[in-house]
Amino acid sequence: MILVDSLLYKIDQKLNKLSTNEHQSIPLEDKILALNEAQIKLIKQKLDGTVTNSGIGFDGFKKRYEDLQNLVEEYAGHKLELTEKDKYINQWVGDISSLTPKYMFYVDSYILADKGKCLNRVIRVNPDLAKHADVQLLLDNTHYKPSFEYQETFNTISSSEIAIYTDGTFIPKEIYISYLRYPEYINKEGYVNFEGEASTNQDCELVDYLEDELVDLTVQNLAMYTENIAAAQSSQIRIQTNE
Repeated sequence: MILVDSLLYKIDQKLNKLSTNEHQSIPLEDKILALNEAQIKLIKQKLDGTVTNSGIGFDGFKKRYEDLQNLVEEYAGHKLELTEKDKYINQWVGDISSLTPKYMFYVDSYILADKGKCLNRVIRVNPDLAKHADVQLLLDNTHYKPSFEYQETFNTISSSEIAIYTDGTFIPKEIYISYLRYPEYINKEGYVNFEGEASTNQDCELVDYLEDELVDLTVQNLAMYTENIAAAQSSQIRIQTNE
C-alpha cells in the first residue's frame, strides 16, 4: 500500500524547482487523473512479455507476479454460469463483465462438466488463450480438441465474454476464473469529481517498492502536459533506469 499523500508530495517535489515553486499550478484533480493513468500503464509494463492473446503467463516471471500478486483474484468466488451460444462449434459462454472486482486480464480457469452419469467433473482449461481464428483448427485436430476423458479444453475471450468449447459429447456448466483485477482508483479529498461528488481518500494498492516507478510515470505525464521539459527528461531517465 502506497500512501496517496506520499505520492502527491513526491510528484510536486520532482516537478517543481523548490526555490521558486515553479510549475505548482497543477490542480489536484489533474494530479489524481495522471496518477491513475500511470498506475494502469505501470501494471501493463509489468505484464509486458507475459501477456499472450490477452492471457497472462506468470510462469518464469516470479518477480513480476510478486509485483502484482495482490491484484490476482483466485478461483473461489468467481464462478460464471455457462450457456450454449453456438451449437455447431459447441461453444459455451460466460459473462466476464459481471465479475466483481472488475476484470482486467485473464490468468487461468477450470470448468465443471457433465457427461452421461458422470457429473461435475473438473475439466482443465488451457491457460494459453486460443485465437478466434484458430478455433475451428483446434476443434478438428485430434491432439488439441476438447476431451472429457482427458479432462482438457480451450477457451477464447472477447471484450465481455469468455467462451469454452467441447467436442459435443459433454456439457460444461460452470467456469471458475482466476484473473487480474483493476486496482482501486487512487484518490485524495479536496475536489469534486465528474459525477458531482466530493472526492475521498484512497491510497494506492500497489506494493510499496513500486512507488518511485509510479511517481516517475506520473511526473512524465504531467511534465509533458505543463511543458516542463527538464522534469520530463529527468523522469524519462529514471523510467529507463527502472526498466
